Parts: sequence; structure tokens; C-alpha cells
Amino acid sequence: MPKTLEDQLSDLVEAVKALPDETQEALVEEFRDRLADFTHADLSDAQRQDVERRLANPRYAEPEKVREFFARYSDTET
Repeated sequence: MPKTLEDQLSDLVEAVKALPDETQEALVEEFRDRLADFTHADLSDAQRQDVERRLANPRYAEPEKVREFFARYSDTET
């Protein structure tokens, strides 16, 4: 049986508590920022659903593409 949302949040809190204080503080700040984004944003329900969908399925650039991009705009000569 899948865990309830409350259980999942509890697991996350326990995992964060096990981290060093500095890391905990950074995660708390990040969570506050994200919470503010979701609670104070003037998004429609459809926009909010789209944001949640995109966060659930992030797309990342291939490492080689990232290297090529930075190499193209780098001030350093190789």
C-alpha cells in the first residue's frame, strides 16, 4: 500500500533532521521560497497544474551539450 502524503512528508522531515545543520537551514530556506511561490502566485488552476507537471518531469540538457554551450561562450582559450 502506498504511503499517505502525511507519511511521505514525515519521512522527508526525518531525513532532513539527519542532515548537518547548515544543510537543514538551506533546505528550509528553499522550502520557504517554494511555498511562497505556490501560495502567493497569481496562477490559474491550469497554470498551477502545468507547473506541477513540469516539476514532476524535469528535462535536463545532456552534459556534453552543456559543455559545448559553455565552451562556445567561454572567455578562456583552450
